Amino acid sequence: MRALTTAIILAILAPLVQPAFAAESEALTRRSDQQKKDDEEIDKAYKAATRGATAPAAKVDPWATVRPADDDKKNRH
Repeated sequence: MRALTTAIILAILAPLVQPAFAAESEALTRRSDQQKKDDEEIDKAYKAATRGATAPAAKVDPWATVRPADDDKKNRH
């Protein structure tokens, strides 16, 4: 009986509460034209900074400390 009463109350209250939540979430996501323009400027600045000239990757030799020096190779011949 308790579950039935709870279901009926929820069925009655749900349509009344739904518009309040919809209006609140819409107000939170609405952006002004000035905010949109600011966002576009920020995006352009970011793209200009990230698409700039990239430095070539430094060559890394993981075996540099394991190989003998060049002078040792000359003495072995």
